[in-house]
Order: sequence, then structure tokens, then C-alpha cells
Amino acid sequence: MSFWQLKTNTMKNSRITTIVLVVLFISTLSFAQKTIDKVFSGVKTINLSTASGNGYVKRSNNNEVKVTLEYTFDDEDYKPSFEQDGDRLVIKEKFENSRWNRGYAEWTLEVPNGMELEFKTGSGNIEVDGVDMDILAKSGSGDIEVSGLSGVMRINTSSGDIDLSNVKGQSKGNTGSGNITLSRVEGNSDFNTGSGNIRARGISGAVDFNTGSGNIELIDVEIKGRSRINTGSGNAELELSSQLEHDVELSTGSGNATLDFNRTTIAGVFRMEASSKNDIRAPFEFNRVSDRESGRSNGKRYTKEAKIGNKNIEIIISTRSGVSQVKK
Repeated sequence: MSFWQLKTNTMKNSRITTIVLVVLFISTLSFAQKTIDKVFSGVKTINLSTASGNGYVKRSNNNEVKVTLEYTFDDEDYKPSFEQDGDRLVIKEKFENSRWNRGYAEWTLEVPNGMELEFKTGSGNIEVDGVDMDILAKSGSGDIEVSGLSGVMRINTSSGDIDLSNVKGQSKGNTGSGNITLSRVEGNSDFNTGSGNIRARGISGAVDFNTGSGNIELIDVEIKGRSRINTGSGNAELELSSQLEHDVELSTGSGNATLDFNRTTIAGVFRMEASSKNDIRAPFEFNRVSDRESGRSNGKRYTKEAKIGNKNIEIIISTRSGVSQVKK
């Protein structure tokens, strides 16, 4: 190769390198983080709707609502909006061309106690911490986490997890395939998952828990109203933290159903079911034992009944193919 050919190739390579650097620089600028800060007063109700942005809600140090948005989407396409009508604040994000643009958005709301919040996101996560308020939280596929809150909670996610800790108030939630975890929850709870597990510890109130194919494990529970625990094919376990004073139904399709009185007084009207007499177990004698045909493919179902103590509360523990048992 001649000197002039070598020089020409070097110049071409230099130009290519420069072009690549310019493209990378422009690309970096287009994905640089941008921030929007807004402050609102006189707000009682907030409606926040996002396409894919995550949201974090925490308590403010005054009576104003502060909204912080951090994002990297292209300003030509990404259009957040803020509109206050009286005491109602409506916040939205939308994409003019395509909602699948590269980038991210993070919303932070600082709010005073006593608010009502409706937060909907297509695929983002929602986290609420340390606020006394009523919330409706919905996510298409993200996780929802609530902690340190007092108020009414309604929670729904198609495939994400639900996590509640150190909260007080009525709570209701559903997830299609995620897990549900409750810790130190006071108030009636109603939760359902299609195929995930439900685990709770240190909760009190009436409970209504259901999962299609997961396990339900409830530890250190104070039952304060008629309660129902059901799983289609997993294990169902309830461990009490105090005397049982209300009706309880504990059932599973193919797992074990266990009620653990945890050294509290065993009393009530018991009806326990399983596919075998030996799979019905309790630390007391039964007054009546019966069986019935449950279909050609399922064989017999056995029922054992007993009245223990002077309480008339109804306690039903059943399984189709596992063990039905009471522990003391």
C-alpha cells in the first residue's frame, strides 16, 4: 500500500469514527433524564394514570401535593399533563406516536394525610409508604407494595405481586398470577390470586382468601369475623394467635387443610372431610362419622363431626385428596 492510499484510508476511518461519536452523543442526549416538578394546594382527590411509568407515593411535610416526574422519553412523543379542577387533581401521561418508545418514567407524589388516590398504570410498579389515605391501585403487570398506611385499600394487578405491611384498614385485592404477602395487617382482608401463593403473618380481622393453585399460609392470625380460606390444589394452613370466636371454613382440592389452635382453647362445632377416614385427624373424639359417594372417579368422601366445648361457632375443614386436620 502506498503512502497516499494509507493516508486516504486513515482519513476515511477518522471520518467514520467522528460520525459514530456524533451519533452516540445525540443518542445519549435523547435519553438524558429530564425532571418536572409541580406543587398543588387545596387537593383532596388525586387521579394518576400512566402508560408504563412507576409510581412512588409518600407523605409530605405540609398540606400541599408535590409531584415530581423524572423521565427519559423523547419530548416530541411523551406528553405528561397536569390539571386541577377544584379539589381534584388529574395527572396523565400519553404517547403521541407510540407508547413503546425506549426510555422510562418515574413518578413521585408527596401528599398529606386524608387524601383519596386512584393510581392506574399499564405496566409499572406502584409503591405507597407512610400515608393515611384511601387508595385504588391498578397495574397491568407491575407489582404493588403498600406499607405504613391507614385507610381503605383496593388493589389489582394482572400478573404482579401484592405486598402489604404495617397497614390498618379494610383491604381487598386481586392478582392473576402473582403472589400475595401480608404482614402486620389490621382490618378485614379479601384477596384472590389465580395461581400464586398467599402468605400472611401477624394479621387480624375477618379474612377471605382464595387461590386457584397456590398455597395459603396464615401464621399468627386473630380472626375477628366469619372467615374463609380456599385453594384449588395447594395446602391451606391457618395458625391462630387468640381464641377462635367466629365461623371458619378452610378447604383445599388436593392439598392439606390444617387449623392450628396454637395452644388456645379448642371449641366449636367441627365438620371435617377427606377421602379417607385416616386422613381426618384431630386431638379430640368425634361424635359422628359418615361417608358418601362423590362420583365414580372420586370415590368416597368421609365426614367426621364433633361438638367441643360450649361454643356454637362452625368450623369446616375439608380436602378432596389430602389430609384434613386440627392441631392443638
